[in-house]
Amino acid sequence: MKKRIFLLSALFLITIMANAQLIKDRTNGKITMGFDLYTDINTGSKYENFDLRAINQGFGAYITYNLPMLESKHTVSIGLGVSSHNYYMKSAWLSEPYAHTITFTQLSSCDKSKLNFNYMDIPFELNFRIADKFKISFGGKVGFLMSSRAKVIGKINEANEVNPDTHNWEVRYNSLNAVESIVYSAFARVGYRCVNLFVGYQITGSFKSDRGPEILPFSIGIGIRAY
Repeated sequence: MKKRIFLLSALFLITIMANAQLIKDRTNGKITMGFDLYTDINTGSKYENFDLRAINQGFGAYITYNLPMLESKHTVSIGLGVSSHNYYMKSAWLSEPYAHTITFTQLSSCDKSKLNFNYMDIPFELNFRIADKFKISFGGKVGFLMSSRAKVIGKINEANEVNPDTHNWEVRYNSLNAVESIVYSAFARVGYRCVNLFVGYQITGSFKSDRGPEILPFSIGIGIRAY
């Protein structure tokens, strides 16, 4: 299953890269498509009852319209995109997702527990081209919440000599309470040709103040887009 997901992701990246370059050529560089893969590191306060996993993978995709700065090769860009953030918890789960204040419960039999937030983004970006093949970009974006989810998978009982069977259980929530509907982020990219290093910081917490854990993700990863 993991191998299949990896192959599909690789094929998707190659397709985006090819289409992005085609669009760039046909629009004289005014339209750019891109895709980011990253991991989130939380910079918020220490949580009660749980810790996050070291790797919390996410992704983003976007399309921008580029305006030249005077007669230079540098551009100002504005666009539209989507982003997804996943937070994997250790030995804890969200047992009451619809409560006024979101809290987490410890769970020793937890195999997998995560939160998922998906946003529609409006990015604004300044792009500076160096020696034609290098590009440095700085910008910010506004994210509008599209969905918030929680999922946990655990075992009802562990196998032993008396009872060799074990049963898995799974709980999903498709909407969470106390989640911020609008978040603000800053980001930067350093790229060579179509590959770039991406870093981002979400200035607004994922949950409303004093109604959930303080999740302020710092994202780092790689991106692909037409240069």
